[in-house]
Amino acid sequence: MRAYGRGMKTLAGTWRLVDWTFTVDGSRPIRPWGGDQRGLLVYADDGYMAVALMSPDRPDAPTATLSSAPASVRATAAAGYLSYSGTYSFDGDDVLHHIEVSLLPNWVGTTERRHVSWDSVDGDLRLVLSTPPATTDGGRTAVNRLVWRRAAVTKNPGRWPPPRRPGP
Repeated sequence: MRAYGRGMKTLAGTWRLVDWTFTVDGSRPIRPWGGDQRGLLVYADDGYMAVALMSPDRPDAPTATLSSAPASVRATAAAGYLSYSGTYSFDGDDVLHHIEVSLLPNWVGTTERRHVSWDSVDGDLRLVLSTPPATTDGGRTAVNRLVWRRAAVTKNPGRWPPPRRPGP
């Protein structure tokens, strides 16, 4: 059986990041951004996907919009954030992310491969996505491993306008 079983139907949905580690040249796993990362990953039934990862420790911008913030603030915000989206397909036990938009301009028009495996923690199904070994700018070999759990269903999915909150 393929690692993702029923293909898109198994992956389809919204996932929350549980853990993100990487190894360099087989080192002990390291957690980016100090180990406290947040992330959402969405695989839609129509073949589109989106992912956003961030460090929650990024400082607030001193301005109402990021574009009006000083360059140093924009650089710090980007250094703790990763996002891309596009379509996805399967190749054996791998999911391929065909990137159409990305925070990192170099990724637009490329395909990112992720090996799919599954884990269970106390009966809670976990999606594990791993990158193939890649050579870093410094010539070392790095592998990322991201663990995801299904996000809870929202109370009012697709409801617009949102419900009004009671006054003070």
